[in-house]
Amino acid sequence: MHVTAVDVRPIDYAWGSVPTAGLWQVTAHFDGGGYRYFVKLLRHPRLWPGLASIPEQYREEFLDALPWRFEYDMHRSGIEDVLPDGMRMPRLHHVKTIDDAYVALWWEFIDIDTSPWATADFALTAYLLGRLAGRRKVGAEVNRRMPTVASIDNSLRYFVEHRVLLMTVPALHDRSVWQHPLLAEALHRVQDPSLPDDMRGLADRIPAILDHLDALPQTYAHGDAGPQNLLIPAADRSQRVVIDWGFGTPLPIGFDLGQLLIGLAHAGELAPDRLREIDAAILPAYLEGLADEHYIADPVEVRFGYVGSMAARSALCALPLELLDTTPTEADLDLLVDRVRLTRVLVDMAPAAH
Repeated sequence: MHVTAVDVRPIDYAWGSVPTAGLWQVTAHFDGGGYRYFVKLLRHPRLWPGLASIPEQYREEFLDALPWRFEYDMHRSGIEDVLPDGMRMPRLHHVKTIDDAYVALWWEFIDIDTSPWATADFALTAYLLGRLAGRRKVGAEVNRRMPTVASIDNSLRYFVEHRVLLMTVPALHDRSVWQHPLLAEALHRVQDPSLPDDMRGLADRIPAILDHLDALPQTYAHGDAGPQNLLIPAADRSQRVVIDWGFGTPLPIGFDLGQLLIGLAHAGELAPDRLREIDAAILPAYLEGLADEHYIADPVEVRFGYVGSMAARSALCALPLELLDTTPTEADLDLLVDRVRLTRVLVDMAPAAH
């Protein structure tokens, strides 16, 4: 096959992932056709432009702990063999390692069905995630093949204690943050003056919620199971193409449902007022998936694992407080209003400490 031309197009991306240095669509043209690749460049966290945002006393620990090659390591582990029917990995065509700092992954390009996710799509995805969790419960033989990540025994607790409690919660207790004209206007438009106190109340409960989560049954999971990482291919809406694996340590049963619920809402692609309807559909579907893998679970424990993890990981971090340091636009205000609504739903869903 003779390649006649190559097109390279950068892919827009909300730069939230520390290891992701760039994304491109690369099309190789040849006589009679062409082939598209999705190219992802991973980088060592020491090269992350936002490294200065990590307090200096925690920076070295952060650099040592972050498993920046985890996406590639999961592929090499043979995770595809563990996925239930209805889930698959994209094909990895080529890997290029550059020193010890970069890894370029040349994946199959997936044509995504661009129609909005219906509640039934969320339910089917939850069912598949339940089956995946059931197969990967702590002690299951399949986990022996999975990569060992860094030195963190409990990645959820590590994330919450460092990212949420140390870096986000202090801002919630700063009255000047809530008095900023942009945030004050967003709260006024939503008519939710009690949100600051309710968020601070949740922050006070987070340590006890983490303790309760630690006591729940644990499974390995996807770890970042938003719809953006469980692609619906245009060729078959019943399939999910799994990308961008997250936390690599055992997680509370039900964990993946949190990001499944809020991923699109956080991206501004789903109205927060739809979350209650989706919530009612995904928990029973997840429990059905567990049952089909002969995993007997207490629905109360699964519910706490789901909403408790979501509360600890996401409920206090949904407000884009970085906008308060910029010259705001009307679009910024619209975003903040939407995130205030999302935060209210998450805070209201958060469990009591026990």
